Order: sequence, then C-alpha cells, then structure tokens
Amino acid sequence: MRRFILTTIVLLATLAVHAVEIHCQPGKLSTLIAGKNITELKLTGRMDARDFKTIATQLRNLTRLDLTVATIVPYSGGKPLFANLTSYRANEVPSLSLAQMQQLTTLSLPGSVTSIGEGAMAACTSLTSITLPVGLTHLGNYALAGCTALPTIALPMSLECIGEGAFTGCTSLSSVTMSSSQPSIIDNSPLQRPAMLREIGARAFAGCSNLKSVSVGFLVQSIGEAAFAGTQLSQANLSDMTHLSHIGDWAYAQARLTSVHIPSTVTSLGWGAFVLNPQLSHVVLSESMGSLSPLTLAGNNQITAVDLNATSIDSIGAYALYNLNRVTHLTVPASTRYVGTRAMAGMTGLQQVTSHAEDVPQLGEDVWQNVDQPSVVLKVPANSLEYYRNAEQWREFDIQSSGILGDVNGDGQVDIADVNAIINYMLGHTVSTFVFDNADIDQSGGIDIADINGVINLMLGHSMSIPATVTPNTGDALAIDNFAITTGERHTIDVHLNNSHPYTALQCVIHLPDGLQIIDGTVTTGDRTSHHTVASLKSGNEVRIALYSLPNDDIEPSGDAVLRLTVTATESLAQISDITIDHVVMVTADGETYYAPTSRAQVSKTSGVAQIDQNNDRVYAANGTLHIVASQAGQAQVVAINGSTRTLHVDSGDNSYHNIAPGIYIVRLNGCSYKVKI
Repeated sequence: MRRFILTTIVLLATLAVHAVEIHCQPGKLSTLIAGKNITELKLTGRMDARDFKTIATQLRNLTRLDLTVATIVPYSGGKPLFANLTSYRANEVPSLSLAQMQQLTTLSLPGSVTSIGEGAMAACTSLTSITLPVGLTHLGNYALAGCTALPTIALPMSLECIGEGAFTGCTSLSSVTMSSSQPSIIDNSPLQRPAMLREIGARAFAGCSNLKSVSVGFLVQSIGEAAFAGTQLSQANLSDMTHLSHIGDWAYAQARLTSVHIPSTVTSLGWGAFVLNPQLSHVVLSESMGSLSPLTLAGNNQITAVDLNATSIDSIGAYALYNLNRVTHLTVPASTRYVGTRAMAGMTGLQQVTSHAEDVPQLGEDVWQNVDQPSVVLKVPANSLEYYRNAEQWREFDIQSSGILGDVNGDGQVDIADVNAIINYMLGHTVSTFVFDNADIDQSGGIDIADINGVINLMLGHSMSIPATVTPNTGDALAIDNFAITTGERHTIDVHLNNSHPYTALQCVIHLPDGLQIIDGTVTTGDRTSHHTVASLKSGNEVRIALYSLPNDDIEPSGDAVLRLTVTATESLAQISDITIDHVVMVTADGETYYAPTSRAQVSKTSGVAQIDQNNDRVYAANGTLHIVASQAGQAQVVAINGSTRTLHVDSGDNSYHNIAPGIYIVRLNGCSYKVKI
C-alpha cells in the first residue's frame, strides 16, 4: 500500500509540470526547467540563443511552445550553438534552433521577431499550427522545410522574402495566404496594409504535393527556380503582379496548371518554367520577353494556341514547344532570329505556320520532327519568299506569301502610313520596313505614283474597307466646330487639327447625319495643307478622306483648317444631330503612326425665318445688342453654336439684351427659330 501511495504521488507531481509558464532571463532557461517533464511551455521575459539550445536539447517532448510575449535578445559567445555560429541577432529565431522537434504540434513565435533563420523549424514533422509575427520581414532558407503535417500557413503582410526551400517538402500544405490585417496599436481594430512580399526563393514550395492555393500579393518581383514545382496549383494568373520581372527555371514544372497569364513586366522566363503540366490549356506570354527558353511549355499537349506574335522574342529554345500536338496555327514573330533543336517537334496538329521574320531564322536540329511539313502552309513575308524556299528545314513546308497588298510597312493594315512609306521610298529616304511586293500595286516591277494611287484606292474602300479603329495612342485630334444650317442652305465645314506632333499625312472617316449631304467635289485642302493632296470617297452617309503630300511636307503649324467640305441640308435633318469623325490615322515624316480618338460636332437645324409677320415678332442685333421684339410676354431660348442654352424673360414690345458675347445664335421664340449674329 505504501508503495502504491508513493507511486501515485510521483505521477501526480509529474503531471503537474506537463504545462508550465516560465518567466525567463537570457541564458537561464536550463536552470528554471531542471527536473521538470514539460510538454507545453509558455515563455515570458527575455531569451537568447542559449535558451533555444536548452529547448532543442532538453525539451524534446514539447508539443506546444508559446513564445508570443517573449523577447529575443542578442548573444555572442565563444562556443557555437547552432550551425557553427557564435553570434546571434536580436529578434531573430536562430538557424536550426527548433529543427527536428518531432513532437511539436503548435508554435507561436515572439511578436517582435523580424527574421527566422535558416532551417529554424525544419523537419518538425508533427507541426500543424504556427503563428508568425506580424512584423516578420524575412523567412530564411529551409525555415519550415519538411514540416509534413502543416496544413496551411498565413504569412504576415510585412514579409518581404521567402527564402530558398522555405516550405519544400511540406506535403500536407494545401493553402498559403497573406494575413489581411494586424491589430492597431490604438484600439485593436484591424489595420489594413498591402502585402510587401518581393521575392519567392528557389524551391520555396517545391514538393508541396497538396498545395492548391497561393495568395502572396501583387508586389512580387522574382519567383525562383522550381518555386512551385510538383504542386497541385491549377492557376498561375500573375497578371496583377505588375512588378514581376523574373520567373526561374522549372518554376511551375510538373504542377496541375490549367491556365497561365504572365504580365508584360516579365523579361526573363527560365528553362522549363511550365514543363509537364498535363492539364495546361491556356497560356498568355509576356510581350517583353527576349527569348522563349528551352522546354518552356514542353509536354503540355492540352494547349490549343500559343500567341508568340505578341512577344518580341529573338530566339525559341530547344524543345520549347515540344509535343504541343493540339496547336493548329503558330506565328513566329518578326524579331525571331533562331529556333532551337526540336523546338516544335511533335506538333502534329499544325495546319499553318506564319513567320513575320524577313531574315530567315536559323534552325537547330530536327526543329519540326514528326510534323508533316508538306501538308502545312508556311506564310512568309513577300520579300523573303525565295529565301525561305531555299532554306534547310523551312523549304519542306508549303510556302506562300503572307503579304497584304497595300500593306507597305508590314503592320497588317492598309492606311495612310503605307502611302507615307511609298513616298519616302520614292524620295530615297530611309524606310525602316518596306515590303516591295505589297507596295507594287500595279505589279509593274517598279514603285511610282500609280502605286500611291493604288494604295489610296485600297485604303478608301475601292477594294477593301478601312481598318477598324484601334485604341487611340495620342491626344491629338481632328475636330469640327458646332454649326447651324437651314433647309437648302450650303455650308462649308472646316476640319481643324489640334496637334502636338508634326504630321505629314492623315486619313479619317466623317459620318454625316441623315438629311445632311456632302456636295460632290467639295472636299478640299485647308489653309494649313495648301501644298497637300486630298483624295475622298463618298459612301452613303460617310466620306472617307486621305490627305498626303508627295514630298512628305509637314502640315503647316498654323492656320484655320486642314480640310474643308461643303454640305447642304434637307427637310429630313433632325433639329439637333451629330457629325462624327473616326478612323483617324496620322503619320509623321519618318513613318511614326498615331491613332486619334473619335470626335463629334453638333448640327442645329433652323427655320431660317428672320421675321414672323403674323405674330409681329422680330429678332435682330445692332451695335452688339440682341433685340427681341415680341407680340406677347413670355420666354425665349438662346442657343449658342457650342450647344449651350440660356433662357431670357421677354416682355411684350422691344426687349434689349447687352450682356451676350459676340457670336452666332439661334433664338427660339413662340415656336419659331431665328438665326442672328451678334
């Protein structure tokens, strides 16, 4: 009985120290835990690397460690404690200090910690919960590597760098988020702040075989080698990462991606960055990349389209598009100079390849291996047709010209810039891109004024319609002043050019409202373009116009108008309607093309009646004063040419108004309209 009682007392004493709270002084933890069997520990006060050494060597059975309110102070000693280090910084969890604590399930780090050292919690295989401090800026290399039980992780918004291999091999990890707030010092309410993460290190999440979701903010600049290799990630939509410039080798290799969107800021994409993603079907590449690295998309046979034409790549690496057998159309950009070994091997679904490169790109070995080249159409620039037909590997295709007749500068459109290019070519000026076959409209073998006329005819719609308006890239614009017109009246419209660049030529389409008709032969040059030539085509309610100068002279910087046209109104013209100018393309002497926004002008239809005898109402101006002689009291509306309206009180008899600015006005009184010039 005595033995039983003694055993029970010992067991109770042991249980009593399983969970303890200790107020620590630097280096003193070993003396405070002597003889205690602790599984749950909360530390307060101050601690240093010596206390972490005590935890690592004497508290191997810890399941819970709470350091939330502890403070880590610096320590330097003659004997290494971890990783051959003898000096340890304040507010940093020392390297390897808690590694291989295999019973540890829950860990809360000090709130003042800003850095976690290399391998600090590596191989804590039972760890399921870790609370990272809100001020953490650096997560060291392999800090949590091999924590195979960790299901999720919330990274603080302050974190700037995830080190190499930080979470590698965390096979239970399914989601990574950035914590969205931290307590306010004032009232403990959420304080919103942006995620500061800039760098994701090499292999940071490699081998996290259950990782399906990652949210790390928009300021990331670099994603390291194999950072997400072997994960379950289904999306790599990086389009909002407007600071991202580098994606490393094998970054998303052997993941489960279905779509990839790389922002235009990315200039460097590593080898095999998206290799072997069997479900990947949609890819948007960055137009800023200088090359497509070897093996970039190899083995992703669910992809149906790859748009290389939006990029400026000069080389396509070996096996870059290997076995993309569902792609039917492929475009090689004009900038491409080299295509690597077997880069397009296995693309057995190809039906057409378009190469915009005028200089035939050099090829590695067996670039098109297993592709039935004779059955695939290869579209090439007209100038380079014979070069491709004589080039090794290229000549195996069914080679055809990709040129658009009239597209002299090779930008895919026929517009005033092509007229400019022909004129510069005829004058002997340097032309950056000149597609001779597309410029020789009459197939005479030479370039002359007939080809200029041919391009203008194509541009204005004799053989094809004017290209659709693209997104404007200049604030310069064509404009027409608002005006008023009566039925049967002829009115000359001035088209003004508000410009900051000097232009030599332009084109536009002017859309007239129903009831406003252009008078044949009245589209002419204006004061600013007296040395230019104008061509026009009327089609229904629109007139297509091209303005150019055979010597490519600049449009005069001053004057009233660049174009004039005369219109007349019919009864069907609405009381208020619009004229629209769109499809505006303007070009400088050296061939720079600018697209201007759409502009509108208001057309007011008036009765043309100056006096209504039956009402004895009269409206006239004298000496800068508006006079309204009314048969009865009421109100009159005064409409300016710019469309602004004001209402005047009118008494019976002669009314005088002295505060109206000079100009042309429409006065509406008793159901009739009067045009008057003040």
